[in-house]
Amino acid sequence: MTRAKVLDWFLQLALALVVFFGFLRPYVVESFRIPSPSMEGTLLVGDHILVLKAARGQRIPWTDRVEPPLHAFRGSGNGLLMPALGSIEEGDILVFRCPADMRKDFIKRVVALEGDTVSVRDDTLFVNGRPSSYPVQYQDAFSPNPLDILWPRCVPSLRGIVPDLAFDELARGATRDWESYVVPPGHVFMMGDNRDNSSDSRVWGPLDADLVKGEAMCIYWSWAPGRGLPLFGRIARLVR
Repeated sequence: MTRAKVLDWFLQLALALVVFFGFLRPYVVESFRIPSPSMEGTLLVGDHILVLKAARGQRIPWTDRVEPPLHAFRGSGNGLLMPALGSIEEGDILVFRCPADMRKDFIKRVVALEGDTVSVRDDTLFVNGRPSSYPVQYQDAFSPNPLDILWPRCVPSLRGIVPDLAFDELARGATRDWESYVVPPGHVFMMGDNRDNSSDSRVWGPLDADLVKGEAMCIYWSWAPGRGLPLFGRIARLVR
């Protein structure tokens, strides 16, 4: 390979890296690693996924610190957002900034939209009074979770016991006697597919749609360190 070809190859590589890290990663697509079993049944610990950020409107850098006096972007104190290319739908698996700790990114499934009524009885999720197919009915028979037995009726008894419990927020949307919960405008209700091992909207309340970072697209790598070989059968699998 001649010196000119080597230089040309390095220039192309540099350009590709500039495009990826300067534009694609901040605004279009980003990779995330699944750190916990809260989505087990769909996503495993060690799955590496690609997240489409443009679909929900990528956050504009620095606007969470200094907001321009005149603008036409949506968003508020958490930062302004670019226009979204799509709408949030029931069943979407989203990566978002956790309302209980904005420094953390969570991944859960949308089980209800604004205006929907949510409740859980005997390990069955009800949306608008009807059993829901979301999230996946993955239950732990040996470690039942009170949140998945009778929710939101169990919320008052968990006050001061469960960390990150957004009691006041949940109380504002709860119906009489805590029979059910109504998702407020501009929010969605998120739950993990592994419901017995998930901290989700049953704990920290509904998710402000402006906190969504993107929608999970596919698994590009799967390997949990210390657990043998990579799971090659999961690579290139779409996330649904």
